[in-house]
Amino acid sequence: MRDTAAATIAPLKRIEIERLLPIAPGWILVERVVECRPPDYIRTCRRIEAGDAFVAAHVPGGAQVLRESLLIEFAQQSAFLLAMLSRTTQDGVSQPRPPTRCSAQFLAPACVGRLLVAEVMLDDSVDGVMLHDATLTCGERIVCRARMFAAPDPTAKRRMHTVGPSTSTWEGGARRHGIAGMD
Repeated sequence: MRDTAAATIAPLKRIEIERLLPIAPGWILVERVVECRPPDYIRTCRRIEAGDAFVAAHVPGGAQVLRESLLIEFAQQSAFLLAMLSRTTQDGVSQPRPPTRCSAQFLAPACVGRLLVAEVMLDDSVDGVMLHDATLTCGERIVCRARMFAAPDPTAKRRMHTVGPSTSTWEGGARRHGIAGMD
């Protein structure tokens, strides 16, 4: 996290989240953004309901917990929201991508009837490549810890500043940081 105090964004409700996430509304897991300090931190939540399609569809007869794959998806959607709320321009130069790589530890079940909270922090960012850490809790119990990696959108336009005859600053920075072939 940065040493200076980051500006806080007001809490967001479902309708505002649907505008930010490029996902069909029926697949959005995040119900509310409780707190956001771009680009470093976001806290999101969702109440896990027995009648929820995400819960009922996975286990016939009614599940009592949210599946691990959905916990990861919830963390990834939260990280992507943080990236979207952190954009400094709207011209596609800083267009983030949803996390594509993840490692997770599942520590306890996310039970029906509980409030699931994700706290996602930006661990590191180099040339648009982001590494996020997430902690998901239900009440006082930590249910999951995840580490997620997201690369910049290769189809977005990038501002290229010429350094030499055939090298741009983005390409040079990517090589310095060991990020080859990400164009």
